Amino acid sequence: MFNFDEIIDRRKSVGKKWNPNTLDEMFGNPDALPMWIADMDFRVAPAITEAIKEVAEHGIYGYSNAGSAVESYIGWVKRRHNWDIKPEWVLNTPGVVTALDVAIAAYTKPGDGILINKPVYYPFSLIIESHERKIVDSTLVIEEGGAISVDFADFEAKAKDENTKMFILCSPHNPLGHIYSRDELKRMLDICFKYDVLVVVDEIHGDLIMPGQEFTSIGELGEKYANRVIVTQAPSKTFNLAGMQWSAVVIPDADLRAKFQAHIELYDLAIQNPLAIAAVSAAYDEGAEWLDAAIGYIYANFEYLRNALAEALPDARVLDLKATYLAFVDFSYLGLDDESLDKLFAEEIGLALDSGHWFGETGSGYMRFNLATPRANVEKAVELMVNTLQEK
Repeated sequence: MFNFDEIIDRRKSVGKKWNPNTLDEMFGNPDALPMWIADMDFRVAPAITEAIKEVAEHGIYGYSNAGSAVESYIGWVKRRHNWDIKPEWVLNTPGVVTALDVAIAAYTKPGDGILINKPVYYPFSLIIESHERKIVDSTLVIEEGGAISVDFADFEAKAKDENTKMFILCSPHNPLGHIYSRDELKRMLDICFKYDVLVVVDEIHGDLIMPGQEFTSIGELGEKYANRVIVTQAPSKTFNLAGMQWSAVVIPDADLRAKFQAHIELYDLAIQNPLAIAAVSAAYDEGAEWLDAAIGYIYANFEYLRNALAEALPDARVLDLKATYLAFVDFSYLGLDDESLDKLFAEEIGLALDSGHWFGETGSGYMRFNLATPRANVEKAVELMVNTLQEK
């Protein structure tokens, strides 16, 4: 029903991912095969396109009421994650990164420490530093066999520091594709509550759960946890709607919500795009079948990549993909420093990828692959790697 094999020419579109000028500027190769930034190369669910067409044909794009999108979002979270969200808890920002920006500004002051788990989505570090806050890193442990765990002794020591005021949790984890267990989540939150560290959770990849895996949203942990944290979610990764600039920020606590709302108004972030409202409503109301099919296709791409590299480049370690559509692959066996590895992939191999070191020091030697793309692109990427790396 959905043709995820379709090759759509994106090089002449307004999209950033395939733009030759962007590829030249960032990777030094305008012709590189882009598997970097996290958007999909798939057409969105047909219902989304139809909803946008209906608004476009109406011909009036004035100030809009986001109520329908919020209602659809709340219904989706109830069905998908068994969390009953009250409409008044939901605030909207143009994106999850914007929500994190607002949270840092609203709840912390310059010089405060903000705890994160590297290697992690690199905008976390960028926005912390841009607000003149201090990065406090409790690095995740990547075992030799690829298992991922939290160093709880280190985590508690970092949270206990009186200068640590906030913890930003990426769940599921990007770029490691890791899903935290219920016990891990509760333990991290309990530690933060113990030391009065405010928790902000980025669940943007929470709907992209691979077959056979189980994800626990913070809302599923019960009121003891959900009512004391700030949770950010969005349809941008789930339904390939990043350009629509719509995210939900769930804040059950009235005082915390009032502070966040004040900063939304300060930055004039409340106005929403009428096309986005239509797209988001259609996605959450009618996009489930498309999403389930897309997840199956993405996981098949992951299995192809993992099996192909195991056969042709067995020293490249592919971390297990439990969530997201982003494979993290360890090429440290090549013995190259970060700059040399980046240059090898972009210029010699011809692949534009997110470099592991962007996510933190422990990501050094890794490359992140966006697998939300037609199989032909994954096959081409493997071919390009094998042709160059087998010689090395």
